[in-house]
Amino acid sequence: MLDERTIPIHRSRPRRRFPRWIAVVTVVTVGAGVLGYSVLRSNAAPATRTATVVLDRESGDKVVRTRGDEQFRMASVVKLLIALDAVVTKGTKSEVAKLDRMLSASDDGIASALWSRNGGTDIVTRAVALIGLRHTTPPADRGRWGDTLSTADDIAAVYAYILKLPKAKREQLLGPLRHSAKTAADGFDQRFGIPAAFGDRPVAVKQGWAAGRGAVDAHTTGLVGEDDRYVVVILSSSPEGTALTEATTTVTASALSLASRIS
Repeated sequence: MLDERTIPIHRSRPRRRFPRWIAVVTVVTVGAGVLGYSVLRSNAAPATRTATVVLDRESGDKVVRTRGDEQFRMASVVKLLIALDAVVTKGTKSEVAKLDRMLSASDDGIASALWSRNGGTDIVTRAVALIGLRHTTPPADRGRWGDTLSTADDIAAVYAYILKLPKAKREQLLGPLRHSAKTAADGFDQRFGIPAAFGDRPVAVKQGWAAGRGAVDAHTTGLVGEDDRYVVVILSSSPEGTALTEATTTVTASALSLASRIS
């Protein structure tokens, strides 16, 4: 990160005032001389970051991969890990019975209860070891499950792992995603991204959204096509203050751009 403070230089003539978008970042003294350079720096707001991975399970290839290894805050997409943990390792029958609502309606209350009961950040650590995730890390604040960091590559790997589970366990996780509720438990409209772009095809989706703590995130992830042919992951992070509806519109546009490329 550039330090926007300037290093003072003694001059015999008045110093010229530079525009705010120019910062002097390095000055090196050599003998009696001074070498310096300036870097142009824009004050414009940071741009939205997006990452996209599309895995064609028929060919085994990632037919689209952009910023696949770049970390994003997972938001509600981490509920996939919470649910997987309940099904595969730690969950009781009563906990597993609650997964349908947690996944289909993205119920935060159920997610928080399972997170607390099954070890919090240990859930993420177990998933990393189980699947072999490369860039997924637990939240620094153990209670904030939505702050778990992951990448489009790793989330695609989570879906690939789920698809290899025995049918009963697989459908405990994918069944709720196949009938994802239009409106989430918190009242948010979940029909952005994959459902909006691929509504004429079979889909199974887990959406994510979050605002605050420096960013606005909107993610759409899931399976598209007959026999769950494609794993599609689109992650986005926008500057804080961006409207969530604007963030989800950006994600939907990215999904629509894929619709004609994968059949």
